[in-house]
Amino acid sequence: MARSEETRAAWLEALAQMEAVAGASGDGTWAPSAWSPDPDLGPLPPELEDRAREVHAKQRSAIARVLEARRTVVKHLAALKSVPPSKETDRAVYLDATG
Repeated sequence: MARSEETRAAWLEALAQMEAVAGASGDGTWAPSAWSPDPDLGPLPPELEDRAREVHAKQRSAIARVLEARRTVVKHLAALKSVPPSKETDRAVYLDATG
């Protein structure tokens, strides 16, 4: 296999890995490891620039989803912290989340 074909194949694999991480559901069933490029990856072939831009857009979307989920969790934690502890341990305590 010629070097340019090897470079293209390596980039296709790298882009597929990055795309899979960006498209992960975030349900906790799959935890990707940190990705680092192969030092012999070489420059991005020009014909893969559009694919790389698409992967970048998916990564940005994934980051936005994570940040939104984080904001939601922070709000939920703040709401839970606002509930005073019950002094009566023999009674059920309910939190009205809608009113």
